[in-house]
Amino acid sequence: MPRPVPWLIAAAVVAVAAGLLLWRGCRHEPPPSSGLPPADFVAESARLVSPDLELELVAVRGLVHPAYTDWACLLECRERGGCRADVKLEIRYLSAGEERSLSIAGRLEGERGQTMRLGRAQRPPVAVDRVERVTVTSVVPVTPAVPGAPRPTPMM
Repeated sequence: MPRPVPWLIAAAVVAVAAGLLLWRGCRHEPPPSSGLPPADFVAESARLVSPDLELELVAVRGLVHPAYTDWACLLECRERGGCRADVKLEIRYLSAGEERSLSIAGRLEGERGQTMRLGRAQRPPVAVDRVERVTVTSVVPVTPAVPGAPRPTPMM
C-alpha cells in the first residue's frame, strides 16, 4: 500500500482549517443587547417639571408601530420617603415641526433611587422629532397601607 504524500496531508489540514474559519466568519452574530428594546426615539435631556414630587427624568422612549406609537416615560424617585401617588404626565413634543402633547395617567410607586415607568399607546402613530418637556402633576397621593389600620368600607 502506497504511503500518503506529506504535502497532501498538509494541504487537507489547511483546507479544513480555512473552511472552518470561513464558516465562522460568515455566521451572523446578533449585536450585544442592552436589555432594552430598540427605540425609534429616545429623549434623555427633556426638561422635567414636577412641582409635587421630587423626580428625575431618566428617559422618554418610543417605539413606532404601523398602527400606534408605544410611549414609555422612565422616572427616578428622588423623594426621601419614596414616591407614591396617582399622577398625570403631559409630554410636550415636536412632530414634523409641529408642537403636540400627550397625556399619560397612572400610579407611581417606588423607593428613593428606584426607576418607575408610565406608558401608553398613541393612535394613530406619530413620528417624534424631539421631546421638549415632561410635566408631572400629582392627582391623588397614595398612602401606604399601615398594619392594623381600619380598612375602608367597600362601595357597592
